[in-house]
Amino acid sequence: MRKPGKAIIRCTIGLILLSLMVSADPGVPEFTPDGFRIPQPDAQLEFPRDHASHPDFKIEWWYLTGHLYTTTGERFGYQATFFRNAVQPGAGHGDHPFNNTQHHLTHVALTDVSGKAFHFEQRFSREGWDASARTDKLDVRNGNWSLVGNSDVSVLSLRTSIKSDAELSLKLIPQEQLVRFGRDGTSRKGPLPESRSYYLTFSRMLTEGVLTIGDRRLEVSGLSWMDHEIASNQLDPNYTGWDWIAIHLNDGWEVKAYLLRQENGASSPFSQLIWIDPEGETYYRGADDFEWVKSAHWRSSFSNASYPHTPIIRTMHPVTQLPVEFHFKPVLDDQELVLPNTTYWEGAGKIIDGDGNETGAAYLELVGYAGRIRGL
Repeated sequence: MRKPGKAIIRCTIGLILLSLMVSADPGVPEFTPDGFRIPQPDAQLEFPRDHASHPDFKIEWWYLTGHLYTTTGERFGYQATFFRNAVQPGAGHGDHPFNNTQHHLTHVALTDVSGKAFHFEQRFSREGWDASARTDKLDVRNGNWSLVGNSDVSVLSLRTSIKSDAELSLKLIPQEQLVRFGRDGTSRKGPLPESRSYYLTFSRMLTEGVLTIGDRRLEVSGLSWMDHEIASNQLDPNYTGWDWIAIHLNDGWEVKAYLLRQENGASSPFSQLIWIDPEGETYYRGADDFEWVKSAHWRSSFSNASYPHTPIIRTMHPVTQLPVEFHFKPVLDDQELVLPNTTYWEGAGKIIDGDGNETGAAYLELVGYAGRIRGL
């Protein structure tokens, strides 16, 4: 028998080593050390079911912001964020009326531009009588606040209130297909394999309903944005906070961008800007492909935090390849939520282009400037 040549031996050894390397690569783990599921690349999600709750993941939120107008031209902005946070994996609570494994935290805010007022409230509840998130359909509740979708989530209903100051009842209708961020179906937020989320967005929803503020009942309409994010350990412990923006442009495009801030003051390379065209297609720009200029600050008299609330964002249009510039101008300086567990700035604003024209509306979120964040 002919002995194998050296080239064949080297090739065979190389294939064996490659095989060992592949089998030794852990990839993305399925679970965290404490048993929560981790979003998996290229996982198949099922809709409308996956608009509902995922109690085997540690944290999840349904986040809505919007710009509302009355027929007489009054302008309002609103935010409603329903958080579900798991103490331990699992959905069941047996016969006990309260489930101490799933907690529900909700933030609601309203910006009254004409009245130059900002209203907000927070609620925290254990799952049970006062709060729930169904696993079979979009139905999230905390007291009398709720976000509910119809059978195919073609229409959503949002009901909130803020103390005795305001009530909001809205119908929201998505105008574009659902966006699932991430080229592999997961949104990467850090260098660790588990630092990722399922990130689902209806970026443009026609919105109409009734706002009661004080003793006035107002019919309002406008546009809303909704994110649904599902994760267990998505942020790197080195992060100190983030700057995030969601832009509705008047020409039908949307832009989402965020800076993940690191302890050394630099932005994480996992920061990103995403264009969304009128058909719902996405175009990604990495951290080196856009510029976020913190042009001016507002200092809070409550928290003493200094917020860079008028950013300028520069990038290239994905179709024309021409440079574009977005100037965010808040409709009010003071849109700070001062809450027991966290304080941050989240507010409505106008988008002005480089020539001074108003080209859209946006919501800006600034987290970590009033104190270090806890990892999500």
